[in-house]
Amino acid sequence: MPRLLVIMAAVAVCLPAWGCGGAKQAQVDDGFTRVQRELRGLRDAYEAQSRRLETLQDRLALVEDQLEARALHGAPVPQRLPVVRLTPERAPAPRPAPPPVVSAAIPEPAGGSITQADIDALDGGPAPRRRARRRKAVTPPANAARAGNIGVSRIAPQPDFDAPRPPTPPAAAADDPIAAFKAAEARYRSGDLPAAIRAFDAFVARWPKHGYADNALYLSGRCRYARAEYAEALAVFRRVLTTYPTGNQVPDALLMIGLTQSRLGRVAEGRETLARLRSMYPDTSAARQAAAELDRPQGRM
Repeated sequence: MPRLLVIMAAVAVCLPAWGCGGAKQAQVDDGFTRVQRELRGLRDAYEAQSRRLETLQDRLALVEDQLEARALHGAPVPQRLPVVRLTPERAPAPRPAPPPVVSAAIPEPAGGSITQADIDALDGGPAPRRRARRRKAVTPPANAARAGNIGVSRIAPQPDFDAPRPPTPPAAAADDPIAAFKAAEARYRSGDLPAAIRAFDAFVARWPKHGYADNALYLSGRCRYARAEYAEALAVFRRVLTTYPTGNQVPDALLMIGLTQSRLGRVAEGRETLARLRSMYPDTSAARQAAAELDRPQGRM
């Protein structure tokens, strides 16, 4: 009995201490939960600001791409203010014109822009037009009116297996052109060239007037060039010139046209294309690469 009284007294002494400890633990748990909520809010705000910054960077890159195209093809320059001179100046002696770099067989375009005649000159001129022959009227047989539809079956159109299939759109970012272009570019950099070709072609088909459409078409040609599909690559690079003649990918497309022509065994045409690129856009990196290719001995391009 005395032992039981001692135990009950010890429990009575410890109960207030246990109650205080439980209250403190509840305060600690509440503070920890509050800190977790604040950290979660800060993380969400940081992710939102990061997404906004990435969007602004994408827009800035697109504007820089457009400004590069304007500067490349001669954007309008503001006129200079008139200068009043008190004494007449002697006119400087005219400088002799430098000899043309391009061969005389290819006309030099004016204004630094690509025309259809320039495109035709890359492959030796436009193809001759064929005169269509008129078909004569066929006289129906005498019993055609009584034939009706007996024995006549409609022939279903057969699929053209040689026709190019429509490209499949990229799985991600189907409604965002910049995100779709970045996804296709990531596939190109990772080395997945077939998927990159489908993604770039799908981009051009869906957004043909976007600022990155010429970039996508050019990179589609680069994918085919890397796969040694030189005939297809040449056709794609020529589409860059004909479809987007004022884009900033024109010098690079001309460079790849010259290199692709050489790969196809048309070395003379390739060198003429590179010489023309060097003459038309001398201040571009593509022109410097073209000059390096022209300085090599023939047969090593």
